[in-house]
Amino acid sequence: MNGYWIRVDEFRPETTFYYFKKKFTAGRKNELVIDACADTRYQLYINGALCCEGPCQGSYYQRYYDTVDCGDKLVPGENELVMKVMHVNAERFISTYKKDRAAAWLQAKLTVDGQDRSFFTDGSWECLRDDGVSFQHGAGLHGSIPEFEIHHATQKLTPVSFHTWYEVDLPSKSFNLCGCSEPYIIAPRPIPQMQTYPEKPFIPDGKNELDAGKYTTAKVKFTIKAPAGTKVKIIYAECRLTKNEDGSWYKNMRDEKGGLVAGNAIDFVECSGEPQTIEPFWYRALRYVRFEADNGADVEILCAGYREYFYPMHDIAKFECSDPELNKMWDVSINTVRCCMHEIYVDCPYYEQQQYDMDSANEALFTYRFISDTAMQKKCITDLAHSQIPDGMIQANYPSTMVQVIPDFSLFFIFMVRDYMRYTGDMKFVRSLTGNIDRVLESFKSFEDERGLFGATPYWAYVDWVPGWFIGIPDGGREEPLTISNLMYSAALTAAAEIAEATGKPGAASDYRARAEQINALVKKYCYDEEKGMYRNTPSRSDFSEHTTLWAILADAVKGDEARALMERTLDADVPRCTFSMNYYMFRALEKAGCYDRADRVLDGWRHMLDMHCTTWCENPGQPRSECHGWSSAPAYEFSAMILGVKPASPGFDTVTVTPFTETLDWAKGEVPTPHGKICVEWHKKDGKFTLNVRLPEGVKLVE
Repeated sequence: MNGYWIRVDEFRPETTFYYFKKKFTAGRKNELVIDACADTRYQLYINGALCCEGPCQGSYYQRYYDTVDCGDKLVPGENELVMKVMHVNAERFISTYKKDRAAAWLQAKLTVDGQDRSFFTDGSWECLRDDGVSFQHGAGLHGSIPEFEIHHATQKLTPVSFHTWYEVDLPSKSFNLCGCSEPYIIAPRPIPQMQTYPEKPFIPDGKNELDAGKYTTAKVKFTIKAPAGTKVKIIYAECRLTKNEDGSWYKNMRDEKGGLVAGNAIDFVECSGEPQTIEPFWYRALRYVRFEADNGADVEILCAGYREYFYPMHDIAKFECSDPELNKMWDVSINTVRCCMHEIYVDCPYYEQQQYDMDSANEALFTYRFISDTAMQKKCITDLAHSQIPDGMIQANYPSTMVQVIPDFSLFFIFMVRDYMRYTGDMKFVRSLTGNIDRVLESFKSFEDERGLFGATPYWAYVDWVPGWFIGIPDGGREEPLTISNLMYSAALTAAAEIAEATGKPGAASDYRARAEQINALVKKYCYDEEKGMYRNTPSRSDFSEHTTLWAILADAVKGDEARALMERTLDADVPRCTFSMNYYMFRALEKAGCYDRADRVLDGWRHMLDMHCTTWCENPGQPRSECHGWSSAPAYEFSAMILGVKPASPGFDTVTVTPFTETLDWAKGEVPTPHGKICVEWHKKDGKFTLNVRLPEGVKLVE
C-alpha cells in the first residue's frame, strides 16, 4: 500500500494555504521514514518541527516526491503530522506544474517499539483552510512560485471537505500495465533538500530598516507590533538607491547611507495591536528590508531574523592570488551562484525565478568549478529536455506554465550537455539526450532560407542586452538572418559532433561537422565585410559587434593568425561590446584567438561593481534591473580554468591539463573539484623563475 492522493473538494480561483493533519501514537523506540508530495508546494511538520519541503520543481512529465527520516521528531504518546500546502491557482507564468485543486500524498513507514504502525494519506485525515493569509502577485514577478503574503489581523482556520482521489502505485513508476499514467507522474527527488542555515539577526540600519549585510536568499521571520488597524508593508530591496539632483532615484553605491530602500517584493500585515509573527512560506531575495505603515504609525520590530536558503554547496573549491581584487571577485561569484541556485537554476532570485537555458548553461558551468556534486546540472538538463516542443526547439525557460522560445537558447542546451559530458563522463545520460540534440539542429535546419542561412522565426531573436538593441536584438535581426545566430548554430553543430563521437555515433558526428563547415562558408559569403575586415550583424546591414567576432572564432569560421587579427581589429573598433551575459564566451574567444593577454579589460565591468559595493553580480552594466544574475559569474571560471589552468582533457576528468595563465599575477593557488577528488594547484613567480606544483587525485592523469 503506497497511500492515496487526497484532494480538496472545493475549487478556489486564488492561491490558498491548506493544512492536511494526522495524529498518531509513538513509543520510546521509534523509526519513521516518510515519502511525501503535494500540489502545489508543501512543508512537512511533525510536532511543529519542520522536516522537509517540496515537491522539488519538475515538469509536466516528472513530479518529484521527497523521502525524509523523521524519527528524531517523535515523542512518546500522541504526535501530530501537518502538511502545510500552498496551492497556487493562477493563470500566469509560474515555474511549477499544477492542477486545479490542492492535493497531498504521503506514506509513513512507522515502527513503534518494534511494531509496524505505518500509515498513509486517506479519508481519516483532517483538512483546514487558512483564511488568515491571502496573496498578492508582485509586479514584475511573473515567474516566481509563491505570491506575496497578506497576513490578516486574525487567523481563521476553516474545515474543508476532501476525498481520496486515487492510490499511488510506486513500483510501476506511475504507469499501469497498459502504459497509461496516473494524474501525477512521480519519481524520487533527484537533488538534496535546500540548505537552510542557522538564523542570523538583521542589522538595524535606520528607522524601521534592516540590513542583512550582503545580498542573500533567505527564509525570513519577523515579529512586529503596531496599533490595531494599521496596515504594514514589508519591503524587500536588493540595494539602496541614490537620489539625483532632480529628485529621482538611481543605483550608485549599493549600501549608501540614507539611500532609499524600495522594491517590488512586498509582504503585507494587517495589525491587531498585539505582537504578530510573520514567516513567509517561500524564500525572499534581499539585502535590505523596510517596514512602512500606511497611516504613519510607529512599527515596533520586536524580532527580526533570517536563515540563508540555497542549494547545499559543501566543500567549496578555493582560489587565492596576488591580486586582492580578484580574490573579492571569487567570493562575490560564489555568492551570486548560490543565490541563483535552488531547486532550479534561476535567472535572478528577485524577479522571475525562472530556469532560462542561457543563464543555466553558464551557472551550471560555474557550479562545476565550485563543487563536485553534479546532481543539479543533471536535473537542469533533464528539465530542459522535457520542454522540447514539436518543431524541436527547447523552451527558453522551464519548468514553466507558459511556452517561451528563444532559438539561440536551444543551442545553449547543446553546450550544456557537452559541458556535462566533459565534467562527469556520465555517457549513459548523455547518450539519452542525443535525440533531443538532433531535433534542435533539425529545427534550425528547417528555418534555413534560400541561401542556406538560419533565418527569421516566429520566436524572440534575443542575443544580448546591448544598449541600443531593441529587446536584445541587433537591428534587422527580426527580418533577416542574424550572423551571430548562424555562427552559434555552427558552434553547436561542432559541440554535437563531439557528443556524437563520444557516444559511438561517428556518422552523425561527420554530418554535423560538414554542416558546420557549410554554415561557416555561407556566413563568410553573405555576412563578411571585406572593407572592414569584420562580420556584419546581418547580411545587408553595415552594423558590427563584438558578438559576431567572438562567435566566428568559437565556430572555427576563422582560425589561427586570422582569428587573432580579427579579434584585435574588433577590440580596437568602435562597436557594441558584450554585456555580462555574453562575456564568458568573449573570454573563450580571446583564449582561442591567442589574445587572452587582453582579457583583463573585460574584467573592468566587475571591478566597477566592486567599486559600487555590490555583493552579487548584476544582470548587465549601467542601471541593471537585477542585482543578482548567475550568468554574470564568469570570473569564477576564469580564475579556476585559466589562472589555475585546470581543464578536463577527456570526459569525466580522467585526464587533465594544467596550463596556468601567469602574465598579470605573481602567484596563485587553489583547488578544483573533479569526480575523482580535488586537484590542488599552486604556482608563483620569483626572480625570473616560475614554479608550479600540482597534486592530482588517484586515477587522474596529467597530459600536455
